[in-house]
Amino acid sequence: MAFNIERFMQDAAGLSARTEKIPVPDLKHWFEDGEEAVWEVKGLTGEEWARANDITGRLDIYRAVVEALASEVRASQTEALKTMMGISDVPQDLAKRFDHLVFGSVYPKVSRENAVMIFRLYPYVGYLLTNKILELSGQGPDLGKLQCSSADQT
Repeated sequence: MAFNIERFMQDAAGLSARTEKIPVPDLKHWFEDGEEAVWEVKGLTGEEWARANDITGRLDIYRAVVEALASEVRASQTEALKTMMGISDVPQDLAKRFDHLVFGSVYPKVSRENAVMIFRLYPYVGYLLTNKILELSGQGPDLGKLQCSSADQT
């Protein structure tokens, strides 16, 4: 049985990323009253995954930007800014996960600074969410949401 590349290309436009809602009871305090403490994540595209994993070059760029912005600021404030952005001496795996969380969060949407703070204060939650994002990414798009999911027309 051969791979039907034409059908794949035709269907590709109708595919969407898998999503999943993850309970985050540790963060309940920061959800609106009566709202369920749930974080919705999605699988990453190939480009998002590659950007997140291309951390070495980006960290150098971030450091240069911080240094340029902070040229008029005292050293202690410069270091605080680096820490806030997650560009101090952070292990590469963690720096990648900051971006996995940024790219993979559907609700709530988060910035890199938000992701850094989640991992600093609630590392278990950060890893829980990013592990799910990577799992969904590996599963590929949600074929159940494909408009025409059968090969035969009825």
